[in-house]
Order: sequence, then structure tokens, then C-alpha cells
Amino acid sequence: MAINQIIANSPVILFLGAGASSALGKPTMKEFVSKLKQESSHYPEGKLLLLTAAARDDDLELILNDIETFLNIPYVSSLNYDPVFLQAKYDPTGKEIEEISLQREDAAQLRHIIRHRIIQEYRHIDAKKVAEVYDPLFDVIFSAVNPALHCLPIFTSNYDLAIETFCKSHYSGYDLTDGLDHDPFEREEIFWNPSRFEFFRLSREARHIVLFKLHGSVNLMRAMDSGKIIQAPPMYDAIDSDAYQNMIIYPAGNKVAITEPYITGYRYFTKCCEHAKLILAIGYSFRDYDTVSSIIRAMEANENIFLALLSPNSYEILQSIPLLETFQTNPLFGYFGDSRDASEYLKNIKFWITKRLAS
Repeated sequence: MAINQIIANSPVILFLGAGASSALGKPTMKEFVSKLKQESSHYPEGKLLLLTAAARDDDLELILNDIETFLNIPYVSSLNYDPVFLQAKYDPTGKEIEEISLQREDAAQLRHIIRHRIIQEYRHIDAKKVAEVYDPLFDVIFSAVNPALHCLPIFTSNYDLAIETFCKSHYSGYDLTDGLDHDPFEREEIFWNPSRFEFFRLSREARHIVLFKLHGSVNLMRAMDSGKIIQAPPMYDAIDSDAYQNMIIYPAGNKVAITEPYITGYRYFTKCCEHAKLILAIGYSFRDYDTVSSIIRAMEANENIFLALLSPNSYEILQSIPLLETFQTNPLFGYFGDSRDASEYLKNIKFWITKRLAS
């Protein structure tokens, strides 16, 4: 598939991480684990979740990585927890922890619970709230980026439907291209068609948003018999997983996205980074190996690229990635969507967009 140069030549890229969805009431991964632990008494696997979360400091990526590793070793049927290690991590002042053995079926059930709750947590978006948060941001961006000449590519590691909900409620002023198309033979069916990006054009007076969901979406499923990716109600059903597979890359270590719909998003992200003057990242922790690699490769090829990160921990996050030290970056402090911070961070965003487009 050919890369659409209209998209690739966009001067400004917006990258949305978990912090962007926090403004909409969606938890970060650590907050998600904390919430899940509070509900753990409802599940037989609750104790296993508590122990695993304690060992991994509530890091969902590490928790799921451990579960996936165990489930992908066919010659291991059980996994024993070390009570000495867990004693210090889990309950250093309480009674001794007995040795716990995690069986394969327990691990599979725990993974099912986590996946089900991820879908459940991130499938609902408040249209009024998303408008309050994103209207000021897009007004600032498109006041500097001429919508008659350029689109705004948005790349996100989030699963939720924030941008889709925003564009749907602003259909007269925004045009969304997200790789989804109507099946000409099944008119009720909407399916993944990457050619939608290839044939994208700036066709009318609107603000054009081109959306790439690098880790998938709560409303995408693959039909296992045909391999076709279709839009469906956001749900997770382990019983029906032999027929349908959720198109989400769950947090689990260094992910390599080599299938659709992920590969198209990463290809465009790499190409856009090679031409952009500014990457505006919001609420992103830079823990995704594929994304960070694309940025670093692009910075080596594109000396004009500049990375600005809006986050309450922006300085610490950028400092934690040594490979970014030699490139142009700028931390922007603030909680995205917080009315107390909005005036200041919007002013800084406008300053950097204007400055970079003038360079």
C-alpha cells in the first residue's frame, strides 16, 4: 500500500497517550490495576491478582507480560510464587504468606478478567466532556495549521473512542478518516480498509483529522474464519474468542505490530515523523518500544523535527530516555483537560506550533 503524501507531509503530529484520556475520567494502567484489585473479591483469582500486582508494583504491562509468558510455555503447567519475595512486597508486617501455585487455567481466567475489564472501562466516552477538553486544543492547532492545506494526523496508544466521539458530535466542522469503510455488499457492516488512507484528499472546507490507533480499538474485532476486521459493539467474550478476536494490543512488553490494523498505523507514524516539524505528545509515557524507535529513527533523518510533551511529569519522562537527549525536545507542564492548567499549556502549545512552522 502506498503512503499518502498529503498525510505524510503534515507539519504537526498529535500523539495521545493515557494522560490524554485521564482528562475524560479514564484511568491510567496503574489506576486501572488499583481499581481492579478493589473488585478482586468478586473473583476466585483475586488473590492471584493481588500477589502478582504486589510483585510488579501494580504495573499492568508487567503483570500481563508475566501471564502471557506463562501461558506461552506449553511444557509448564503451574507457576509457584516465592513467599519470601512476596512477604516483603505484599505484607511486610502481617502474617506469613503461604506458597501459592498458579495453574494454567487460573492464569487464563485472570487474563480473561483483565481483558474484559479493559474493554468495559474504556468503551464509554462522555461526548460533552470530550468536547470541553478537545475543542480548545483543536482551535489552537488549526489556528496555526491551515486546514485547506494540511490535515492533522493523530496517533494514539489509547483504546477508547475519544476522537471518534468528538468528530461525530462535530460532524459539520470536522472530517475524520480512520481506516473504516462501509462494505458495499453488507451495507450494515463497517470494516477496516487501509486504502481509505491512500485515497484521502482535502476535499471540503473542514478540519481534517486522520486517526491511527496504534494499539487497536475497543470497537474492532477480527472474524477468525475470514480474517476480516470489522467494527462491532465494544465487548469481550472469552467463550466466543475462537470466532472473534478483539483488535487490541494489550500492554505486554515490547510489542511488534506486524499485522493489520497496527502495521498501517506504525508505517504512517514513521513517515509522518520523517517530515513533521513538530510532534505534540500529550500524556504519553514513552514506554512503547515501537513508537520510541520510530521517533528516534525519524529524528536521525529529520533534523527539523521537534518533540513537545505535555504532562505533569514531562521533564522526568523526557530525561528518562537517554537517546532523546541529543534531539530537540521541550517539556510542557500541565494536566491536560484541567481548567486550572489549560490557559497556560494552550498558550505554550500555540507558541511552539507557530515557532516550528515558521522555521
